[in-house]
Amino acid sequence: MQSKKASELRTAWGDSPCEHPAFAKEYDLGARTGDYVCTQCGAKVTFRERAEILAARRA
Repeated sequence: MQSKKASELRTAWGDSPCEHPAFAKEYDLGARTGDYVCTQCGAKVTFRERAEILAARRA
């Protein structure tokens, strides 16, 4: 997902809580940033944060 689209999602979502149901790799001007974004609310998370969220779901 492009970083601009993620920013638009964050703005539209506001401060509402989100379960972060799915993540997409973040791109800026066609290049990977190394981060991930929630496809629902646009929250930016690192690889490690994403792994922790996914691991918590399995527990």
